[in-house]
Amino acid sequence: MLLFLIMLDSDEDRSKFVQLYHKYRYFLWYLACERLQDDHLAEDAVQETFLALTHHIDKVGCVESAATRNFLATIVKNKATDLWRKRQGIMEEKEASPKQEAEVFGEDVLDQYLVKESYERILQAIQKLDEIYRVVFEFKYLHELSDREIADLLGVTPKVVNVRIFRARKKLQNLLREE
Repeated sequence: MLLFLIMLDSDEDRSKFVQLYHKYRYFLWYLACERLQDDHLAEDAVQETFLALTHHIDKVGCVESAATRNFLATIVKNKATDLWRKRQGIMEEKEASPKQEAEVFGEDVLDQYLVKESYERILQAIQKLDEIYRVVFEFKYLHELSDREIADLLGVTPKVVNVRIFRARKKLQNLLREE
């Protein structure tokens, strides 16, 4: 964060930046993670968002306003999309055809397809969960956060997080059985 502060001219801008950073960094990380499905790339997207903010700090009025939150959310979503496109381009250059990959690793193409289908089915079921359960489930299992970390992010106790995770797992099991 120190490098970002050096880029700002006035003490007022630095103070505003620090407030924005502390208030929105986890929110922005969550949005980027949702889009990228990769913790490290999400952190990069958040850092690029705050870098962009140093150039546009004058466009931010009140730190607490919905407009500010939406402004930062738009930036992080665009940065995440840019990183995703960049990653896809790199991956396309490096990837062999699926048949070649299967031959190299001794895997059957059908097995790969079935694993991918199961994974996508689970992700779709997770998206059907109520937001209160989906958020804690994603933090716990997709982002591998501890109950304490999730509780801190959501402003609840670890016990509440534990109960929500339990309920989310039950609801997810029921959704998968129905399909």
